[in-house]
Amino acid sequence: MSKMILEIESVNQSFRAGFWMKWVHILHDVTLKVPERSIYGFLGANGAGKTTLIHLIAGLHRPTSGSVKMGGHEATTVEARAKIGYLPERPYFYEHLTGAQFLRYFGGLSGMSNVRIRERTPQVLSMVNMSSARDVELRKYSKGMLQRIGIAQAILHEPEFLVLDEPMSGLDPLGRKEIRELILQLAQRGHTIFFSTHVIPDVEAICDQVALIERGKVRGSGPIKAFLPEDKTHYEIAFEGIGEDEAKGLASFENLRVIPEGIQAQILSSQVETVLSKLLASRAHVLWVNPVRPSLESYFEAGREDNT
Repeated sequence: MSKMILEIESVNQSFRAGFWMKWVHILHDVTLKVPERSIYGFLGANGAGKTTLIHLIAGLHRPTSGSVKMGGHEATTVEARAKIGYLPERPYFYEHLTGAQFLRYFGGLSGMSNVRIRERTPQVLSMVNMSSARDVELRKYSKGMLQRIGIAQAILHEPEFLVLDEPMSGLDPLGRKEIRELILQLAQRGHTIFFSTHVIPDVEAICDQVALIERGKVRGSGPIKAFLPEDKTHYEIAFEGIGEDEAKGLASFENLRVIPEGIQAQILSSQVETVLSKLLASRAHVLWVNPVRPSLESYFEAGREDNT
C-alpha cells in the first residue's frame, strides 16, 4: 500500500470579505490523501476553491478548521515547508534578473548554501531544458520559458512534493505539451506532483490520481481509473460504401453522422459482431472500430446535472 505524503482532513476555510466584512465560506469539509510518487490532478472550474486549498498545502494560511499535514508535519511548520516546491498560478518574476540570478535569489530564500546553489543551478536548468537561457534576462522569456524557470526554482532545493497551480495556464498547445512532458519526467525522478487545472484533458493525459472540486466541496477523489472505468459499453464505428439511409436500415446506430471518409456512428458493445456482419454483407468497407472510453468530462458534467 502506498504511503501518503499529503493528508488533508475535514478542512474548512472561511474569510471575511466585502464592505461589511461578512464571512465567506470557501472550502467545505475537504478531505484528500495524496500517495507518494503520484501525479495528482486537482480539477475544478475557476473559483471552485483550488487555489485556496493550495495556499493551505503550501503553508501560506491555516485552515479555519481541520488539518493539513505534509509528511506527518502540519503544513505551516518549517519541516513541512522544506518538503515542498511551489509554483503559484500568477508568480512574480524580477524581470531584470537572468535565469541563473533568479535561481540564486530563490535558492537563498530557501536556505540553500551558495555552493549548493551553484551545483544545482545547471542541473535544474538542464532538467527544464533552459540551459541556453541561463544568462538571458527574464523580460525576454516567453510565457512557456517563464513557466519552465518557475518550475526550476520549485525543484531547486530538491523537494519531495511539488505544488503547481495551473502550470499550463495561458500556454499554446506546444507549450502545454512541453509542460506535461516535464511533469512526467519529474515524476520519474521520484517527485510527487500535485497540480491544479480546469482543463480536463491535461489530467487525463498524465495523472494517476485525481480529485474533483466544485463550489468548495470535493465530489470525488482517488485513482483516475476509478473515474475512467475499463468497461466499454459503446464502440465507435466508421464505414464507407453505402448511403446514410441504407445504414440506418441495418442497425440502431447512435449519433450517426456523415464524415469526409464516409459514415461514423456508435453502437453497443453487444451489437458489434452483428453490425459488422450486416455491413460486410452490404458490401460496406469498415474503416475503424474503436471502444468509447468514458471521460472525466462526462463524469464532471453528470455531477453538474445532478446538482441542478
